[in-house]
Amino acid sequence: MTLRLTTPGPENLPRVAEELSRWQCDSGPLHLHPGDLGWHSLVGAERTAADLRVWSRDGVAVAMGLRDADVLRMAMDPTARDDEAVGREILRDFSDPEAGVFGPGEATVEATGAQALRHLLLQEGWVEDEAWIPYRYGLRGRSEDPWSAGARVRIESVGPESGKQWVRVHWSAFKGGRLDPEVEKRFTDRWATMARGPFAGLARHLIAFDDQQNPVAVTTVWSAGVGRPGLIEPMGVHRDHRGRGFGAAITRAGVTALKRMGASSATVNTESSNAAANSTYAAAGFISGAANYDLKRPA
Repeated sequence: MTLRLTTPGPENLPRVAEELSRWQCDSGPLHLHPGDLGWHSLVGAERTAADLRVWSRDGVAVAMGLRDADVLRMAMDPTARDDEAVGREILRDFSDPEAGVFGPGEATVEATGAQALRHLLLQEGWVEDEAWIPYRYGLRGRSEDPWSAGARVRIESVGPESGKQWVRVHWSAFKGGRLDPEVEKRFTDRWATMARGPFAGLARHLIAFDDQQNPVAVTTVWSAGVGRPGLIEPMGVHRDHRGRGFGAAITRAGVTALKRMGASSATVNTESSNAAANSTYAAAGFISGAANYDLKRPA
């Protein structure tokens, strides 16, 4: 049966997230997660929907991809990961600019766990590119909250009306430098759009404060439902407060939030080249897995 490739409307985003949630499991790969859609929704529901591609068979989704800058980040129904016929149809759409997935020339895809598709892409001359390290913190059978050791901080959960401090710490962690008022307002407005958007119910937004009540670290964690892996996306420490254990502290707080939401585990993917992030997740008690590689089609 031929696959049908569609781009959902913004009104369909909750259903897309629900379908994607069903593909998350502790025994499976760390692929596209509903939380990735949630964080992407900084750009708004309409743009998020426009960046999605869904492959369906008989009206049932079998694969999804999210255009994130120049990369298509994918997830696949577990029953289709080794299906060569599915892989060939997706490859056909990758190769046809009129299909609306990639234009001609260079392209990059993250297709972790999609074994048949990855094999076909490599046969077609795609090459391994960015390496990512998956991390997992198991929560099944744990009676205690993971938040217990390390730097002592106060954790606050914030909503769409009070995201300014969250945004300032995130900016320092990922951008650095001066945050001028116009840029701050624009980013805070986008953050509020995300926090009120179609994925808002999946998220918890946390800020860590030190003993001087300085906001020192932030994270957002995302649920895929009870009994399924949750996602940490993003996590960052203010540049003025690094090296004091605050990254591990906010990460453990995020894991605790996911546990209270019923998650089976907390997960995160980080670039293998990001030594600070890798050290933070290891210090927070996460177990790393084998590296996964994006695949790139040379120009």
